[in-house]
Amino acid sequence: MGRQGLSCYNYPKGAAVSVRWFQKAFKRVIQKRMMRLLENRSFTLDHQPMQLVVPDGEEASMAKRLLSEMTLEEKISLLSGRDEFCIPGIERLGLKPVWTSDATIGLRGWKTPVTDFPAAIALASTFDNDLLYQVGRVMGHECRALGVGVLLGPGVNIARVPVCGRNFEYFGEDPYLAGEMAASYIRGVRTYPVITTVKHFACNNSEYDRHKSNSEVDERSLRELYLPAFKKALEAGSLGIMTSYNQVNGIYSSEHPYLIGSILRGEWGFDGLVVSDWNSLYSTDGTLKNGVDLEMPKGRYFTRELVLDALARRAATQEDIDAKVLHLLTSYEKAGLFSAPMADPACRAGTQESRAVALNAALGAPVLLKNEEQALPLSPSSRICIGGTNAYTVAQGGGSSMVQLETAPLTFAELMQKEGSFLLPGRWFKHSHLKQRVRSSNAVVLVVGFDHIEESEAYDRPWALNAVDLKAIKTAVRLNKRTIVVVQSGSAVEMESWQDGVAAILYTSFLGSSTAQALKALLFGQVSPSGKLPFTQARYLHEYRAMRSYPKNFDTVTINRIKKGQGDPKVREVQKLCYTEALMTGYRQFDTEGPEPLYCFGHGLSYSSFSYDLAGVKELEEGRWDLAVTITNTGRCPAAEVVQLYVHPLDPVVFRPTQELKGFCKVFLQSRERKEVHFAVDETAFEHWDLDAWKFVSDEGQYELRIGSSSRDIRCRVVVDYKKRKP
Repeated sequence: MGRQGLSCYNYPKGAAVSVRWFQKAFKRVIQKRMMRLLENRSFTLDHQPMQLVVPDGEEASMAKRLLSEMTLEEKISLLSGRDEFCIPGIERLGLKPVWTSDATIGLRGWKTPVTDFPAAIALASTFDNDLLYQVGRVMGHECRALGVGVLLGPGVNIARVPVCGRNFEYFGEDPYLAGEMAASYIRGVRTYPVITTVKHFACNNSEYDRHKSNSEVDERSLRELYLPAFKKALEAGSLGIMTSYNQVNGIYSSEHPYLIGSILRGEWGFDGLVVSDWNSLYSTDGTLKNGVDLEMPKGRYFTRELVLDALARRAATQEDIDAKVLHLLTSYEKAGLFSAPMADPACRAGTQESRAVALNAALGAPVLLKNEEQALPLSPSSRICIGGTNAYTVAQGGGSSMVQLETAPLTFAELMQKEGSFLLPGRWFKHSHLKQRVRSSNAVVLVVGFDHIEESEAYDRPWALNAVDLKAIKTAVRLNKRTIVVVQSGSAVEMESWQDGVAAILYTSFLGSSTAQALKALLFGQVSPSGKLPFTQARYLHEYRAMRSYPKNFDTVTINRIKKGQGDPKVREVQKLCYTEALMTGYRQFDTEGPEPLYCFGHGLSYSSFSYDLAGVKELEEGRWDLAVTITNTGRCPAAEVVQLYVHPLDPVVFRPTQELKGFCKVFLQSRERKEVHFAVDETAFEHWDLDAWKFVSDEGQYELRIGSSSRDIRCRVVVDYKKRKP
């Protein structure tokens, strides 16, 4: 295969098909290996709390009292994990082992029914803080049911490039949206004694050779785009944070003195747990001095021998060890793990109540991108053909987030066949009788996209759909003007070559076990779509500025990039991923300098319609306003609308994006019902990172507050004059 691999992006059309086939076969082998390593495991529940053996004393902190009783050997034993997902305990002191679990769409790796949710990117498209809180509560509840003390999520990395293999695990391209979604999720989880670990800190915006990549990013972009969601998550109560595989400006994040020491510990005052991503340490000395508290899944650089050697060489001190252990114990204490039963017998995983929350999320996530001549909703009496590769599976992203369900859920094809729809085989377009069936049907629904094979951690994914689905779409469009395409992917995907003739496009991402039920309800109008795009859908891949300096063979995977040199800085060179676009990512780029996107950030149609009327803006005090807008459902069906607030500086002192999202509210309305939506606006809505002051400042001047249904569909505007410079 060669060191560079084979890229569909660079090959002629005919050759690209065979290359894509080979790459997918190789990725299938990788995923099978991952699934074996991460297969569901049996477990025994411990319903008793810890019985810590610690003398009484004046020190109020149990974490500090416990630390003072430990020997050096015991402290070192707490610096690394065991059994893949377990943090060790110290039996002598009554400190029990604490289990962790992957968490992106549900608790993964347990031989028991669990609730699986839509992917994080789908949750982001709901723009629904209340729903994310409910999802978090279910996750916290199931953690308690299964004895999980540390939840390995949520992920908040920004979708800098649409082809990042892990975009489905994150909340989209905007830091405000990502921060709000993560904060709501975390508040829900934290209603239970569970530690969340927001990830991956930081600038892990690519899966291309992640162990050997260096994200070179300027300070202002780092502060304004890539760090805010992490800070918001910690403010919401996350007691843990997970570092990433990549370097940031030349230093691995797991031992980054600036990110961990100066910003996280210093500026933000975080005293909780910093855990490594699995196998993401690259040294002992640097990490002991400047890096993570806990190496997972087991000791490689934090072994007893290496830590004792570092102490003997004075590369690290016992104070460094104490600080790390105290961070872990402080997180335990704040979460309530010292006093709560390790598992709660009152909690159950996979209940009907929890599944109902997952279904609500699946109904609220899909985004109706296009609906020509009201092709949707479909009539229950319609004669429908169902096809597309993803109609026959319940697709989800791959890697450590993939939930291997104990019982296979119903696919969309299976459900629709029960309803009387005709199922099209994979290459139906090669058979004249099947083409005639498509021609004579009232509608054709094709479910296309990616799955855990091509959309996963460890590698990036292709930009274009597979050749079979592309052929199916183009053939169906010629035969039936009511061709509806359902797209399942973790971010933007190539649509320009096929979308013109399609009657309707529904972007869903991955909806979990509720996929079939949610799609049927949405396509037949039992529920109106209410999702909004959490990223920008461009016409062409090169239109994303970040892609212009991105590796051209991004859609390949090689043995070297998967196996050779992971965790070993001496093997293979680190390559730079230069963030030359700076602040011009996502809609910030497209709204500021173009080009016109195919579908803009925040876009999403409904089966209903809504009117916006500015109710007024009231200055509460200097630098603070209450902005009110009345939303009316002017259509015939009940539906939800996401009201979005963007801020546009009229005369910026420094370069600013044309507008930035600073608020949103999802409101459900019956037909003809109206509600007043309020936004609180203060100086934080105007701030930017000042390189001279080295902090966030809000410049005086006029700002236009824009209220709309998307970043390009602005319905109301009002100008406020900010006169009190912050700080």
